[in-house]
Amino acid sequence: MLKHGKPVVALGSPGGATIITTVLQTLTGFVDRGLPLVDAIAAPRASQRNAAQTELEPGLWDSELRASLESIGHSFKRNPEIGAATGVQRLPGGKWLAAAEKERRGGGSAMVVRPAE
Repeated sequence: MLKHGKPVVALGSPGGATIITTVLQTLTGFVDRGLPLVDAIAAPRASQRNAAQTELEPGLWDSELRASLESIGHSFKRNPEIGAATGVQRLPGGKWLAAAEKERRGGGSAMVVRPAE
């Protein structure tokens, strides 16, 4: 993602059909909700792929949001994990912050392979 032509954040996720929802929800957490990148990656997710039910991770399963949506006819099924994101964020001064999953798929790794020049 760019802002005024300069890099801000780059994200990715394995997961086939859940890549789009994983990346989008991570971006909205980071950009719209102002979460630190690692928290946006760790936030619980939902996934809807033109099915009768929307999949929810455990963090959303017992939420007021789910109850509210069910009261107007939405249907859900539980999914233990949706996607597994990693990302990098450009920091002021030109440094980069790398972030990965804390829990999903056993946790991820994010580190500098080669320092920026």
